[in-house]
Amino acid sequence: MSADLIDRPRLRASLHRIADRTRADAASARMRPWVAARLEGDVASVSEFEQYGTRYAFRSDESAERGGHDSAPSPMRYLLSSIAFCVLGWTAKTWSAADIAVRSLEAEVRTCLDLRGEHLVEAVPAHPLWFVVEVRIDDDASPQQAVGLLHEAIRRCPTTALVSKAVPLHLVLVQRGWTVLDTRPDDLRNEHREEQTR
Repeated sequence: MSADLIDRPRLRASLHRIADRTRADAASARMRPWVAARLEGDVASVSEFEQYGTRYAFRSDESAERGGHDSAPSPMRYLLSSIAFCVLGWTAKTWSAADIAVRSLEAEVRTCLDLRGEHLVEAVPAHPLWFVVEVRIDDDASPQQAVGLLHEAIRRCPTTALVSKAVPLHLVLVQRGWTVLDTRPDDLRNEHREEQTR
C-alpha cells in the first residue's frame, strides 16, 4: 500500500483555523483576488499578479484557425484547469476533515462549446453547454462516504459553486477503479469517448 498523499492533520488544522477566525471576525473572511492582463498581439495576452509575495505571469493564446499563434493555452483551458485545481484542493480538504487516507487523486474536467455562439451564427449560447468533473481516487473511504465527501467538496469549491449556477455540472467518481457515482444524463453517458480537442 502506497503512502498517504495528504498531510491530513495539517489540512484539518488549516480548515479549523480559518473557520474559527472568520466566525470571530467576519471581515477577515473577505478576499479580493485580482489579476492585471494585457494584450500582447493578435489574441495573445498575459495575466500578471502577485500572490503570497511571488510574481506570476500566465500567457494565453488561441489556435491559428481562431486568430492566434498556438503559443499558449486558451482561456478555456485555464477555466477548466481552475475547476480541476479547486476540486482537487477541496477533495483533499474534505477527505482530511473526515480523516480518510488518500493515496492518489486525479481530476479530469470536460466541456463542450458550440462555436456558432461566439461567431453569432444562429441563436446558440457562447458559453460552455455543460461541465463534467471526473474524480479518480484511491482512498480508504466506503463508496457511500466517498460520494458524500465529493458532493461536499464540490459545494465548497468556489469555481464549481460558480459554474454550476450557470450551466449543468455533472460528476463522475471513480474510486479504486470502480465508478461509484455518475450524474451525467443519458445523452452525455458517452461524452468521454467522443473526440477531444487537442
